[in-house]
Amino acid sequence: MKTRTTLWILGLIIVSACVTFLVAVAFIDGPDEKRNSAETPTPTEMQFEAEALQAAEVMTTWKPAEDYNRTDAELRASQLMTDELANSIEAPQRPATGQEWTTAAEANATSHPTVEVNQYTDTQPGTVSVFASWEWITESGETLPHEEQERIYYFAFNDQGQIHDYTYETVRR
Repeated sequence: MKTRTTLWILGLIIVSACVTFLVAVAFIDGPDEKRNSAETPTPTEMQFEAEALQAAEVMTTWKPAEDYNRTDAELRASQLMTDELANSIEAPQRPATGQEWTTAAEANATSHPTVEVNQYTDTQPGTVSVFASWEWITESGETLPHEEQERIYYFAFNDQGQIHDYTYETVRR
């Protein structure tokens, strides 16, 4: 009888130890939500800046001989945006106009942008401002005369690092 009781107590101790071990492992490992968030880290400000620079460069690279208007470049940058934002971009029904655009189209020139993060603007976390200026370069490497303009972009990012909103203003330099 003593042996049965001893075995029963020993079995209870082993089962208790196993349950304690499993609870401890589950507690240390944490819930699935923590594991999933660790697998997809939140983008850093440097990543936002790199993506904002890329978006500004794509959005200011125009080839007037092929592009109907400047919105074509915004559509090319849509892979950097949320689906909702990308689907909301609407190109105007009219083609781009203006002497500079027409001259660039006739010369088969492409805009070559220079972009840099705008450190002079106080932005909210997850928002990046970018200066973009450009020159018109022909296929033979000739730089066309152009107005000295720049765009100042403001890109807002979601937690997945996608642009969920943007705006810009064009200013003369």
